[in-house]
This record gives sequence, C-alpha cells and structure tokens, in this order.
Amino acid sequence: MAGMDWLIAEGLAEKGRIAVMGGSYGGYMSLLLSGRHPEYFCGTIDIFGISDLISYVDAAPETVKPHLFRLVGNPDQQREKLVSESPITYVDEMAGPVLIIHGQNDTRVLPEESERIVKRLRDRGIPVQYILLEDEGHSLSKHDNEVMVYQEIKHFLDTLL
Repeated sequence: MAGMDWLIAEGLAEKGRIAVMGGSYGGYMSLLLSGRHPEYFCGTIDIFGISDLISYVDAAPETVKPHLFRLVGNPDQQREKLVSESPITYVDEMAGPVLIIHGQNDTRVLPEESERIVKRLRDRGIPVQYILLEDEGHSLSKHDNEVMVYQEIKHFLDTLL
C-alpha cells in the first residue's frame, strides 16, 4: 500500500485506476488487496491464486500440512487469523472487473478455490471472466496456453485503462 501511495503522490498512478495482477501467491495477494482496498483498483487479475486459506490448508496432502501450519496457519487453532487473511472474506468489498485464470490439474491450489470466489463475485453482480485451462496445473507450461492467457490479460487491461 505504501508503494501505491508513493506512486500516487508522485503523480505516476491514479487512485482507482490501478490494476493488480499476480500468480500463485501473487494471485492471492491481488485478490486480498482488491478486497481490502478496492478504492485503489479498477481491475484484478488472479492466476492460480488462493482465495480461502482454510480450504487451501484443508485440501493439502497430510504430508504437507505441517509445513502449511507453520507457513499459513492451522485452521483448528488459528481460524480467525485465516479467515481475516482470506480474500473470500472480502468479496463483498471487491469491485470489478476480475479476471481469474486457473489450471484444471492444479494440485497445489485446487480449481475449487477459483470457482468458489468466481461464484461469490458473480452472485454480487461483479463482472468476472474465468478461464479454466483443462491441460495445465499450477503454471502455464504450454506455449499455446501462455499466448492465449497473455492475449486475454492484454484485452482485459485494454478494457480497463
């Protein structure tokens, strides 16, 4: 936030005309920023991001959970923290439009993360474009998909700015 405030103060950005974009953790942060500080953003792009920390940890393999408990938190012991740090908590504050991209075969962040937030945003009437890549996991590994996704991102941004 301090960085955006500095850009705005320097005349390099305009509050309310900033687009936020990120992949994986960056997608999570993009969604979280969009919900916590919607007055800054004119659009949000989430690529493979987490929307709900509780369901993210719950869906992880048992062998990975101890690491996630240290990194993210334990849903049984830190539920309030995980709720307050989950983008889905702030859906009612988010403004649109939103572009969400996810891989059908993503085993790190299940597609249900994106599908859940897409549904909640659509229920609120927020414009959402959802791209589910049926032959990708937690990255863009295929050239044709990468080209298509970046074309969609460019088109999305062109409609905003």
